[in-house]
Amino acid sequence: MPSIRLPLAAAALALAATSAGAQQLAPSPTLDAIKARGHLECGVHLGLPGFSFANDRGEWSGIDVDYCRALAAAILGDATKVKFTPTSVQQRWPVLQSGQVDLLSRNTTITFSRNATLGVNFQGINFYEGQTFVVRKGTATVPKDLDGASVCVAAGSTEEKNAADWAKENGIKISIINFQKNDDAIAAYDSGRCDAYTAGIGALAGQRIKLKDPDNNIVMTETISNDPQGPTTRWGDERYQLVVRWVLNGMIAAEALGVTSKNVDEMKAKSQNAEVRRLLGVEGGFGAMMGLSNDWMYNAIKQVGNYGESYERTVGMGSPLKLARGKNELWTKGGLLFTPPFQ
Repeated sequence: MPSIRLPLAAAALALAATSAGAQQLAPSPTLDAIKARGHLECGVHLGLPGFSFANDRGEWSGIDVDYCRALAAAILGDATKVKFTPTSVQQRWPVLQSGQVDLLSRNTTITFSRNATLGVNFQGINFYEGQTFVVRKGTATVPKDLDGASVCVAAGSTEEKNAADWAKENGIKISIINFQKNDDAIAAYDSGRCDAYTAGIGALAGQRIKLKDPDNNIVMTETISNDPQGPTTRWGDERYQLVVRWVLNGMIAAEALGVTSKNVDEMKAKSQNAEVRRLLGVEGGFGAMMGLSNDWMYNAIKQVGNYGESYERTVGMGSPLKLARGKNELWTKGGLLFTPPFQ
């Protein structure tokens, strides 16, 4: 049946040609711009301990900051080659859409409408968040106790809509008082203007320690939503999006494979695990497929660490927030984190 065989043969030849020409990479204006300027431009939160926070010396830290440093290490070979741009809830989208930053790495919830209407793509999940409330001790213990309460929230945030939807669905009356900035909302709560303040449980853990009397405030453990968060890029430039996505995958995979910042050199030299060898650039040429050096993830892990190392020092038990891993644990340990294979 030549009418069938000829198209199949042509398809096979085309596939072979594509494989042979794999090094003919699609252009990436974003990667070219990053390499030309010599640093990554990363949009972060205005100041949220554990996620993205600058100290008195202007030194940034946090799990979202760590991700940007890992991305810089993968692209430029140096995790310090990052400039951080603090963004508010209202500023974050225009700052990204205009090209002022190369990506957002901040507590921004992944939603359908944002993906469909804002010209942005979400490149994976680096933190499984859930919304709840912070309240003064002795006033409430679970969200439904807030019937009749006033709640402070940032205007235009996912949390504002979630709180309204949750209250309506549960027949609870709350008065939502919104503010242009998260800091203004939490300050209003701290001054007694609101009975509660609502945000993600991780965000609240960071914000609680900034209150005038942290010990007199509790973060509820029951959540009213599921709010996964992760690095965000503009539409287009698929090769750059590939890099952003797989650096996050690489940090998670490194933890699953037992590769840390402390043992990465030994693992690179001695590991016989094929996936480890591909991850660290010993074989496979995965970096070259994206237009990076083949030690792209070696640099990221060596200089920043795997996902677990980052979590522990920024929001986990080694940090002031002391958040248990929970959903942010590897799937093999009861959490939700997993990554496609490095094959």
